[in-house]
Amino acid sequence: TSSGLNRYAGGSLTSLKQLEERDLPDWSLLTQTWKNDQRSVREAGLISWITIPWCFHAIATSMGHKNFFIKLYRDTGFIEKAFDWVEERNRRAIDTVIREVKPDFVLFDGDCADKHGLMVNPKLFRSLVYERTRETVSHLKHLNIPYVFHSDGKLDDLIPILVELGFSAVHGCEKNANDLEYLVDEFGDDIVLSGNMDVVFLSTASPKEVYRETERMLRVGGFKGKFIAACNTSPQDYIPDENYLAMVEAIKNFNPLKSEN
Repeated sequence: TSSGLNRYAGGSLTSLKQLEERDLPDWSLLTQTWKNDQRSVREAGLISWITIPWCFHAIATSMGHKNFFIKLYRDTGFIEKAFDWVEERNRRAIDTVIREVKPDFVLFDGDCADKHGLMVNPKLFRSLVYERTRETVSHLKHLNIPYVFHSDGKLDDLIPILVELGFSAVHGCEKNANDLEYLVDEFGDDIVLSGNMDVVFLSTASPKEVYRETERMLRVGGFKGKFIAACNTSPQDYIPDENYLAMVEAIKNFNPLKSEN
C-alpha cells in the first residue's frame, strides 16, 4: 500500500489436509436471505452482484505470497490441487446459491498482477487457471448470468484470457500500473473496462482536483463507449465524503460531447 503495509503477509495454508477437512457450508439460510434482498434491490431499480473467490488469489493469499511462489516452484501439483479445491467449491456455490438468488452479475475476486504484470510467467499462469476457470464460468453461462473480474496491477497479459473466457468486464485498471488510453485502444472493443480512480489520490486531493481527474478518466476511458468510472479498488472510510461525492457528481454531469475546454 502507499503506507508501506503489506496486505498479503503471512498466510496459514501449508497442507492440502487443511482444505480437505473443511466442510461445505450450509448455504440455505444465506440463500433465502439473499433472495429476499434481491427482490428489494430490483424493486428499488438497483443492481446486485455476488462476489466469489478465485483460485489464484484465494490460494496465494491463504499461503502468503512468498510461500505460494516457493511452493509453485517446488511442488506445482500442490498448487493445482488447491486451485481445484477452490473452483470445485465455486461451482457448488453457483449451482446452489447463485442459481436461486439470480444476481445481476458475479464478480470474481482475482488479484493476480502487480505493477509490472502477472505475478507468474504468463504461460504458467494460463496453464494454472484457464481450464479451471473455463469450467467454473460454464456454470454461469448455463444460468445466463454475466460475470466480471477484479484484479489490481498491470492487466495487459490478463485481459486477453478474460476475453477468451467470456468475461463481460474487468475492474481495476489501476492508474499507477496501467495506461488507460492503451487499455481502451487495445481491448476496449472486446471487454468493458472499469475502475482507474486511484484511491490514494481520492483520499488526498481536493474536491476540485477529484472532479477534474474524474472528467479526464471518463474522456479517456469512454472513448469506445465501454467504460465504467469507479475506484480502482474498494473505497474505504479514509476517503473524505466530499471527495467521493465530487467523483460521483463528475460522473453524473459528464457529457461526452462536450469539449475538454
